[in-house]
Amino acid sequence: MKKLLLFGATGNLGKEVAKTAKQQGYDLTVVVRNKSKTGQLTSITDRFIVADITKRNQLTDICNGFDIVISTLGKSVSPNETSRQSFNDIDLIANSNILEEAKKSGVKKFVYVSAFHCEKYLHLEYFRVHHEFSERLKASGVNYSIIKPPAMFSAFLDMIEMAKRGLLSNIGKGDKRTNPIYEGDLANECVNSIKDDNVTKEIGGRSIYTRRQLNKIIQEEVCPEKNVKNIPLWLFKFSLPVLKVIKKNMYDKFAFFAAVMQEDTIAPQVGQMKFEDYIKMKRKI
Repeated sequence: MKKLLLFGATGNLGKEVAKTAKQQGYDLTVVVRNKSKTGQLTSITDRFIVADITKRNQLTDICNGFDIVISTLGKSVSPNETSRQSFNDIDLIANSNILEEAKKSGVKKFVYVSAFHCEKYLHLEYFRVHHEFSERLKASGVNYSIIKPPAMFSAFLDMIEMAKRGLLSNIGKGDKRTNPIYEGDLANECVNSIKDDNVTKEIGGRSIYTRRQLNKIIQEEVCPEKNVKNIPLWLFKFSLPVLKVIKKNMYDKFAFFAAVMQEDTIAPQVGQMKFEDYIKMKRKI
């Protein structure tokens, strides 16, 4: 039985990867920031390593004895997430430190969840750090799988509460298309890719939607008596220079939103669950 070490296990994708890895027979250990986080995963595994991934000294020898590392680690793009760490701190530096430990320990496989078309938007911090770490992984000599989704369904969960309050808004025309993927479907692809050799996979959901359609699905399911508002793209972008000065982390998130609202981001259609069914499921929970 191959020994697998999972980083980012308490996130929406990480939990699904943990479930899938266990179901496929891997000897699973997960890394959590503190002991209080273990309760989220005790139904899946009883093997934990407590370490703060932003502190280099807590990662020393962390990969010893493991065959496989999967990192779903990344700073959330949610505006509700307000930690001081930046995309660079988590997505690039922390993952690079983990990769260094993996190489030192002779890990045979490293699976990393990156971002679709990150190489096209290197002027934006979110995409730059994903691309830069992907390049470091490719050059490391470790057998890699790089998984690149356009977005996960869970990225839209904040919008459920916004829809309840009548605050859900289309930014710009909302006519650009994308195919986000259910994190459970993405987890299957991550774990299945362990058997691949040095691959980069662009993976999206089964259905393609405009941004306006995604918001409409959420609003009609959650609170149909309220309407989705409209914010001109120019107005949204107008605030970015000021935000960059006073709150850099939030600027990086909003600059990311502004970019993806202006482009089609359609990956190969792989996932099975539909966005409509996901929102219905989450609304009932």
